[in-house]
Amino acid sequence: MKSLHVFTRSLAVTRSLIVASAALVSVAASASDFPLRADDINLNYRYTTDTHWSGDAQAEALDIIARRHIGSGKWDHLKTNGADNKVNSNHIVYGAKIRAMDAGTVVGCWRNAPENTPGSNHAKVAEGYIGYAGNHLWVLQDDGNYALYAHAQPGSISTDLCPHNATYLPAKEQGAVWTMAGIVSGGARIAKGQVLGLVGNNGNSSGPHLHVHVQTGSGDPIKMKFDHGQTTPFTDYTASVNATWTLLNGKSIPAGKMMVWAPHSVAYWTVNNIPDERMQAWFNHFADSGVMPSVYACTDNGQIYNTSWVPTSGAWVAHHGMSLTTFNKKSTDLASLGFTRYGWWYCGSVYTGIWRK
Repeated sequence: MKSLHVFTRSLAVTRSLIVASAALVSVAASASDFPLRADDINLNYRYTTDTHWSGDAQAEALDIIARRHIGSGKWDHLKTNGADNKVNSNHIVYGAKIRAMDAGTVVGCWRNAPENTPGSNHAKVAEGYIGYAGNHLWVLQDDGNYALYAHAQPGSISTDLCPHNATYLPAKEQGAVWTMAGIVSGGARIAKGQVLGLVGNNGNSSGPHLHVHVQTGSGDPIKMKFDHGQTTPFTDYTASVNATWTLLNGKSIPAGKMMVWAPHSVAYWTVNNIPDERMQAWFNHFADSGVMPSVYACTDNGQIYNTSWVPTSGAWVAHHGMSLTTFNKKSTDLASLGFTRYGWWYCGSVYTGIWRK
């Protein structure tokens, strides 16, 4: 994905799950929020990233798009088979909400640059009247580093955040990521997780995507670490729907092509017909997002799970894929630790259960 370049400024054993909700609140004090959420795209879609093509301040940048599984481990970035790649709105990620990774203050922005046609830049980019970041926000984070959110849809960054309303820069600033015309004094405060705009395709961009990077004031790249989300390799643009996912837990997204299962918003969710081989990943995803199960039913002797989730409150434990003997022992052991059985289900010889304090 062509993007920015020049800078001028124990989930232990499969089928046996246990989570203490207190551990989900804040896994790393210095970790950031992932800038996109799973609920802004289809439940079964995922985000993908790659090592950024440029170096310098952007050496640790992420260019993020979204994909859907189309079979045999292959994923496509368009909403439907055969959709026209040159229409921005056909791209899954187009219009997803961009959220602040950390709190800070707006120090630079642009909001009304026109969109590109996928595959080429608007002519005004080469002329220097559209900055490489297109519609963007520069945020001076409270930790003293600078974060860039680039290529937002025209008009999707509010005037409360960006006071610059012109379409084009007033003077040529060729190759500029941080433009002189975009500087903001006394800028708006940004809260962690706040919606900043919508993913678009403008500036130096070959297609709809979100570009984010963090750097020091002197232009040194900062490796971003995220408190929640899961990753799995996306080698050769391929990933199994039954892939093994690794929780970020305050770590950086590994280099190279990676698929990211971003966290959901904390809310009430229902997901049914989850195959047994994917249940562990779904469980980890929801628990990591700050919700706990209220329904954990199984069918077909444990081959399919139907689930509902609610915002986490207090300590809880859940297990699936148990025999009756194991289920009874879990109930006894957890009762001795102060847990009460909240709900239980069985399908054939397989039992699931939820316990809460």
